[in-house]
Amino acid sequence: MEENQKNEETRIRREEYPVCANHPVMKTLFVGILIFLGAFCAFYVVADWHFKRMFSPQFMPNPRRFEHMIERDMRAMDHAFAKERKFAKRAGEIIHLEQSGDVYKIIIDLRAFDNNANNVQVSANGNILTINGRSIRKSKHNEQISEFQQNYMFGENVKLSDLTKETNGNYYIITIPIGNDD
Repeated sequence: MEENQKNEETRIRREEYPVCANHPVMKTLFVGILIFLGAFCAFYVVADWHFKRMFSPQFMPNPRRFEHMIERDMRAMDHAFAKERKFAKRAGEIIHLEQSGDVYKIIIDLRAFDNNANNVQVSANGNILTINGRSIRKSKHNEQISEFQQNYMFGENVKLSDLTKETNGNYYIITIPIGNDD
């Protein structure tokens, strides 16, 4: 009888362990939570070190030096914008449209296209005239390709099918007759 009592006591003691100790899903869940908390703590410590170092007075830049860096960046931006304005102004100087009497004249400066009229293509589609230009400049170490496109939309009284093209020195002149609205 004593033996039966001991077996029952050991059996009861074995059943006193928590349910999650032998359950695989619960083990996985708790291990995942512990890993997440460990990673969060490690991230927090590293971020804290980083921000403390970043804002410490010994690593802050000298205010005069900092102002100098800002002024240098502003000058660089102004220089880039000036280049852009110069390029936009130059692009407006390449092609001129004039109306004189009963014709439109489009004058193209060929110096921008290697002084070659073959680098400029003119096409008409309905009442839209398209001018495409391409220039290739080669140097020892690189090749610079510049492309230009300009579209002009004319009214119904313009005869794009009768346009003429001619080269006069550094200029390529396109003449488009204007018809009468009869």
